Amino acid sequence: PLPRGGHHLDTVFAGDGGSDGYAELNARGKAVVVRRNDSVSMAEQAAAAASAGARLLLVVNDGTGRLAAGPGSVWIPQDPPPVTVATLTRDEGEQLIARIGHDRRVRLDVTSRPETEYVYDLAHDYADVVPADLVYRVGARDLARVDMSLRNWRPGRALETRASIAPSGSSTGIDFHEIPARGERTDWVTAGTQWTTNVTIPDEQNQQAAPTAYRAGSVQEERWFGPVQRPRLLTTYTVFREDGDGITAVIPGWGDSGTAHEGYTSGNFAVDNVLRLYQGDKLVGETDRYRPMLSSAKLSREPLPYRLVAENRRDAWGGPYSTATRTEWGFTSGAVSSVWNPSLIQLDYAVDTDMDGKAKRNADLTVTALHLATATEASAIGTVTVDLSYDDGATWHHAKLQRSGDGWRTRLDAPHDARFVTLRATARDARGNSVDQSITRAFGLR
Repeated sequence: PLPRGGHHLDTVFAGDGGSDGYAELNARGKAVVVRRNDSVSMAEQAAAAASAGARLLLVVNDGTGRLAAGPGSVWIPQDPPPVTVATLTRDEGEQLIARIGHDRRVRLDVTSRPETEYVYDLAHDYADVVPADLVYRVGARDLARVDMSLRNWRPGRALETRASIAPSGSSTGIDFHEIPARGERTDWVTAGTQWTTNVTIPDEQNQQAAPTAYRAGSVQEERWFGPVQRPRLLTTYTVFREDGDGITAVIPGWGDSGTAHEGYTSGNFAVDNVLRLYQGDKLVGETDRYRPMLSSAKLSREPLPYRLVAENRRDAWGGPYSTATRTEWGFTSGAVSSVWNPSLIQLDYAVDTDMDGKAKRNADLTVTALHLATATEASAIGTVTVDLSYDDGATWHHAKLQRSGDGWRTRLDAPHDARFVTLRATARDARGNSVDQSITRAFGLR
């Protein structure tokens, strides 16, 4: 890409953009303007401009609207063009071409930002009418700020989309667009509207956020791909029992960075995602390592204790954190009249880590145990425990907990030679529903 920052580029016109257009044209270090046409593809135009030493190629559309600057889909990435390509509408492009032909020198002020620093996601619903004025005028009082922090363990390429959810329940969003897997960005979104965000690293992991409506004027941070990754559900519909049938469970094993993100690894064959369902000590359902979707046989109609166990390993999938997790949910289930969802307790972890997933050795750690809002048999969670290990589980330290808002807080006391924190947390509610979760190398230490 054209290097980040401001540039002042003299401009020349190279007709249809073929290599013969540069025979008597000095394009070195300049911006070149060409017309889109059926004879010379945009890839050929870029190659010719790069061979002539151009720093920027501007392609003028010969139809309505603006051309995409690159071919293909974001899901099938292609090699970038050999020179930065931008496009102009026909009207603005023809005006520029006319100036080049008339003026002795046309110089463009160009600002290059290879990675965007901000995004606006705006939505406005019109009920029962299409108004004469379709302009959506937005002021600061209409917006909320979301500080996006992408913290994958290595630089790379991610894809993202944010969709608004209308009162009818339908969602509207733009297509996925490419973003860096590590970086910071400031987003401004329409307040009061429910939004859901999806961020994916192709063939590695996909993170989905719970629908969220932001308050006008508020500021919040959303972290993606960072610690602590573990099984996390957003709805009860992924685990259910139907009348006369067994239990079905789909457990996404890699929710990231604190709260309300559901993380899948579809298409990533370097990950183990195994589910097992036990009635007491009897195995009644099991999945293979690649497909965390379990359907048991018909179960007893008597109320009996069950254990749902999710074991997740990174195996050959790189990355230093959450190298292995084990989560066991306990609940009681019997005959149901329609569809029933167990009240599986979820665990969220809040710890201040840097871009590399590392926390201070005396950092605060808050564990929050909660039921999903849609849980039908939720009751008060009264018992929470946390154990910490600084040697991958060889030895454990029982954490002293203090109630902090909705969570339980403790402070790390890591020895100077420790590199990682391994976690083990349990919670139990008044109905006997329980969770026991261990996370090997949950996050790093600095």
